[in-house]
Amino acid sequence: MPQTPHLSDAQLAQFQSQGVVKIDGLLSLQGVADARHAVLRRMEALGLWGNGKWRLDHVERPQWPATGLKPARDIGHRHPELEALIDEPAVRIAVEHLSGGGPFDRKVWPRPQILASLPNAPPWSLPGGWHVDAPRLASRLSPGLQLFAFLEPVEPRGGGTLVVAGSHRLLNAGRHLKVKAITSALGAEPFFRQLFDSQSKLACPAVLPEGRVEGVPLKVMELTGQPGDAWLMDLRILHAAAPNGSDRPRLMITHRFVPNARVPEIAEAFGWA
Repeated sequence: MPQTPHLSDAQLAQFQSQGVVKIDGLLSLQGVADARHAVLRRMEALGLWGNGKWRLDHVERPQWPATGLKPARDIGHRHPELEALIDEPAVRIAVEHLSGGGPFDRKVWPRPQILASLPNAPPWSLPGGWHVDAPRLASRLSPGLQLFAFLEPVEPRGGGTLVVAGSHRLLNAGRHLKVKAITSALGAEPFFRQLFDSQSKLACPAVLPEGRVEGVPLKVMELTGQPGDAWLMDLRILHAAAPNGSDRPRLMITHRFVPNARVPEIAEAFGWA
């Protein structure tokens, strides 16, 4: 298996323990610049970008959970510059190293997607909408990985996706579990019940929640970074979109890498024909 200098022993250990790891500078700066330019062309057409800066003064500030943008409609996901990013050799090597190798399916999730939101959260609060995107498999294997990468800087409380690190180690009981059954089962645990509770979302926490379930340490983490940085996440991780409490739009991309070998079991777990 090819090795990549981006992954240290500490990062590999973190990924095994927490199910998520950050790789600084994984994407090429030129590739990121090309993708960012493609997205900003659309933002300029919307009147949100011009003369090299954001133009938000004339826009009514949305209130969370409204994001002010619908990426599929307003920006579109079919940009060759975005697809070029997920095909960069460094990305492929890192994904293969963490997932056990390819090739990867491009039918279930065929292309990367834009994640975008306007400033929408004074003050910032814990969100709802906690979910997983893939079922638990009877084989106890991971369904795959999800990439989160940055086209613009995303600082803390700036709209970066929230994840519950360590949650991939729960509910691997040797049977299929659909996504709704996963969140339902997790919600029976006090840590997750409090996280899902709407009352807990009213306050702006100084420290993100931590806890322990079945001996597994859990920690809510915020995916932040600079252009070119990327996070890779086990698809079993519980996660949620978050409010953007900054003064600039959040621009990220995401893509799910599913090994071809996992597709039949994923289809069985979902009940697909």
